[in-house]
Amino acid sequence: MCSMSLPKTAASTSITTRLTLLYLLSTLVILIAINGFLLVTLIDDLELEDNDFLTEQIYDLQSIITRHPDSAATLRDHILSDRQGKPTRYLVRIQDAQGTTILESPGMSSISSVSFPPPVLSGIKVGRGIKYEGADSRHYLLNAAWAEGSGELNFRLLQVALDVTDELALMNKYRMKMAASLLVGLCLAGGIGIFITRKGLQPLREMAASIEQITATGLHQRVGNGRWPEELSQLTVSLDAMLTRLEESFNRLSDFSANLAHELRTPINNLRGEAEVALSRTRSADEYRDVIESSIEEYERLSRMITDILFLARPEQGIEKQPLDAAAEVGILIEYFHDIAEESNITVDLQGSGTVSADPRLFQRAVGNIISNALHYTGEGGHLSISIDTLPEGSVSLNIRDSGIGISPAELPSVFDRFYRSASTRHLHHQGSGLGLAIVLSIMELHGGTVSIASEPGKGTSVTLRFPRQ
Repeated sequence: MCSMSLPKTAASTSITTRLTLLYLLSTLVILIAINGFLLVTLIDDLELEDNDFLTEQIYDLQSIITRHPDSAATLRDHILSDRQGKPTRYLVRIQDAQGTTILESPGMSSISSVSFPPPVLSGIKVGRGIKYEGADSRHYLLNAAWAEGSGELNFRLLQVALDVTDELALMNKYRMKMAASLLVGLCLAGGIGIFITRKGLQPLREMAASIEQITATGLHQRVGNGRWPEELSQLTVSLDAMLTRLEESFNRLSDFSANLAHELRTPINNLRGEAEVALSRTRSADEYRDVIESSIEEYERLSRMITDILFLARPEQGIEKQPLDAAAEVGILIEYFHDIAEESNITVDLQGSGTVSADPRLFQRAVGNIISNALHYTGEGGHLSISIDTLPEGSVSLNIRDSGIGISPAELPSVFDRFYRSASTRHLHHQGSGLGLAIVLSIMELHGGTVSIASEPGKGTSVTLRFPRQ
């Protein structure tokens, strides 16, 4: 049993890989955005708290100096309270208007006075401090302001520093943890993405397995009969439509092969029979001549059939469209079939005119096939009418109507099929192959036109060729 499986493309990337990468990328963007937002928010909150703390200390010192401008002991008690012998994050330096240091916290000497931002006057809102890295690799937040006292606005200069080294170390640890959580999250997202993708693509694998079971002998099967997700419904419809077309093509090919074998067998059997009869006994030269002449007729029939089959197999080769006078071309065909029509006393008339864009050879073949059929299936004393009309939209219609035997309604849908011939037509014209109208249809499709047929048994047949606007 053969299976219709598609080869893998070496350079292609699996859907699972693509979806997993996209899932990882989206997860990475989301995690970075969330962690980045949290990190920025945390840093801003810490800086805001540190600045508020410094501002509060400056306001407290300004208040003490304003109330006790000459009391250094009070300031010393406030600065050094509960900090004796212990490291402190909060450092203070107090200078007079001339820049002389009056009082400073232990450790403040490592920070130069020029490192502080310009001080604001007493009574003005203190702004945010600036960051500073000391020589001992410690980090500080610095701010400065003037304190009012003894009636002077610039009585004392307050410089305040807050050690934020531990906070920066904490933020660095947080960044490392954030990177680790990001890596772990991506690993988890990748694993979950692969699982979800494979689970989501399971219907596709099931569909592929179902399609793989469909062989040339089982084209009647349909994929859409299963219960598939909604996203695959359009795919199943397209696959079923493709299978329908394939099934119809296989059926037509089988019918074509059977009809071809039948049509070829008849002349070959005739040739073989005549040869066997001729060889059954000694015959005269005239009798052998009759056998050869009969064989030539069968050879010509085979040759025409093969030529028609080749044309149907490759109709697009050698087409050269050009403007044609339809009436003149049909007139040539009427002259060609004049003897056949006159022999059966069939009258032929032509009316109308028009210009078509067509290959001259194919135009004459299509119209000639229809005229030939009409003459063969129209009885003694019949009539054949050909009319040419140019329609308002610019297309040209060529109608050929005969008064022949007609076609039954049941047979009309099949008249354009290859090798189709009804019992009545076989009786009247046994040399036909059933390819004439199939060739007409192929030629009209090649020109972008249409062919239609209407008929009534016993009253005749009307065939209309419509060529598109030039």
